[in-house]
Amino acid sequence: MTLADLRVPAVAGLDLRPEHQHLPNPYAAVTRCDLTASRADGELVVTDLPTVEVRLGGGEWTANWFTSDWGDEFTPQQEVVTAPLHLGIRTGRSSKGMHPWLCLTRQDGHAVVVSPAWSGNWRIDVEPVPDGLVVRAGISPWAFARTVRPGRAFRAPSVYVAEADTADAATAGLASAASRWVTPRTPDFPLTWNHWWPYEDQEIDEATFLANAGVARDLGYDLAVLDAGWFGGADAGSFWWQVRGDWAEENTVRFPRGTAGLATATREAGVAFGVWCEVEAIGDDALVAARHPELVARRDDDPGFHGAREDDPGWLGYVCMGSPQGRAHVLDTLDGLVTRTGARWLKVDFNLDPGPGCSRTDHGHEAGDGLYEHYCGLYEVLDQLRARHPQLVVEDCSSGGLRLDLGLLGHVHCGFLSDPDWTEFQLQLLWGVSKMLPAASIFHFSESQWRTTHPRQQLDPKTLSLDAFDASLRAVMLHRFALSLKLVELSPAQRQRVRDHAEVYRCHVAPLLREHGVIRALTAQPRRDGAGERWPAFQLSAGSRHVVMAIALDGAPQETVVRPLGLAPDSVYRVSLLGPGADAQDLATPTGTGTALGADGITLRRTSGATSWLLLVEEVPGK
Repeated sequence: MTLADLRVPAVAGLDLRPEHQHLPNPYAAVTRCDLTASRADGELVVTDLPTVEVRLGGGEWTANWFTSDWGDEFTPQQEVVTAPLHLGIRTGRSSKGMHPWLCLTRQDGHAVVVSPAWSGNWRIDVEPVPDGLVVRAGISPWAFARTVRPGRAFRAPSVYVAEADTADAATAGLASAASRWVTPRTPDFPLTWNHWWPYEDQEIDEATFLANAGVARDLGYDLAVLDAGWFGGADAGSFWWQVRGDWAEENTVRFPRGTAGLATATREAGVAFGVWCEVEAIGDDALVAARHPELVARRDDDPGFHGAREDDPGWLGYVCMGSPQGRAHVLDTLDGLVTRTGARWLKVDFNLDPGPGCSRTDHGHEAGDGLYEHYCGLYEVLDQLRARHPQLVVEDCSSGGLRLDLGLLGHVHCGFLSDPDWTEFQLQLLWGVSKMLPAASIFHFSESQWRTTHPRQQLDPKTLSLDAFDASLRAVMLHRFALSLKLVELSPAQRQRVRDHAEVYRCHVAPLLREHGVIRALTAQPRRDGAGERWPAFQLSAGSRHVVMAIALDGAPQETVVRPLGLAPDSVYRVSLLGPGADAQDLATPTGTGTALGADGITLRRTSGATSWLLLVEEVPGK
């Protein structure tokens, strides 16, 4: 029985054209909902237009969603729906406040997932009615206004709706559909090193970068990524935050040969080159604002909103891509950076809250739709950039994971989960993001070595046990990942561990990412600070191929049972350990039928002293 009845919200005076596209996948019924509003004559100012209205049948429904802030992404929330529930954000970044995702589950297990595919302000409103629920989702009406007239329609942001008999199937369906129908694909899945956390912009220079790039090559890695600190003029003490936007100025004190020379030297060291750019941002000291005032986003004459600077309340701190000149500036900047460096990886960051967005009326947009046009412009530029540089992997980052949504992920290859990345927290994030994104679209660092202080980021390779090091690597092995460590300080044993895990990733994980692999949680969500599941397990599957990851966190018992999903009932499966650190005595269930492994599970024991396991679950031919 179909649970979700998809309807078009009624708005007087508008010609509404809905488009509901079914997205086939192995797990659930998934629909992409689009809506275009137009007028044949006259004009109408639209301030509230949800993309879709979802009507659900009777019964007790429970809402599940995730709140989000810097270093605190994918924090679970749950509420039985007995009164109206209003979810959404007003920060101008899709995941700053909460993630654009809601899962509604009924008492009988049936589930409906609703996810606005929008990088700006969005809304999901849930209203109990006598015969069930009404859910409305789309762009937020807060501070939004759009004039619709002949020749100027309004295309509302897409909303994805997934439904299935279980929440696991509905969320896996959304992720699978995103992989097959939404997100761009890349020909390879390179292993990367990023300089940021151990060096930031204060201790990085050409010699340091190249020394680590050489070690990365020896470890079997493919890319070295230069993060912030390369731009803004020749000043050894410059602070990256203040000079964001001055991308034409390069710091030749730190990098005497500039980014182009560094990129050439990196390739000569044996690895490809990648680079970071917060291309939308304008720092307070950036010269570009004075040189090109036509680019600057502003929110003037708005007493209800204060921008990024106390001395200039209208200052928003970014380039308005709702304007043709803003779009051209951003495309020229990124195209020039990638062209002169030959970059294979581009990290696109965004570290500010645009709120309601630009209200300038000399940019080609109106006072009330500046943020809408900004994100339409960003999507357009990213598509043009990828078309010009098909070798490029484009990563979305926004103060970590504060702009993770299916809108932006339709135009880049992967999204960064969070700035903090200690193993326990990484697993909390993975549990949440896997319910929205496919494995190929998920990107994070393994536990990093921070130059500055964080209460939980205290990794020191000199005192780190090999078991803990294995766990930090395995925690990110089911999706794209990078290292942000001082590679030059790793011990010989740690370097060999990195090589061994890299080989496992290439042989057993990367092929599943290419084949639309989806990650499904096999346990409850682990939580930071010792909460939640203490022996979390996850399964990466593509067709009949499966890899299972399990980590024993602090407080875990001596053994656990892991029950894989989606196995053929009558087939016989072999379960084998992948990578270093654990041995056969940890694995008490090496074979079984699909029915047996799904019901009785795979028993893991902490016999060898290992704290992490990667398991290959493969069908035995002819049995």
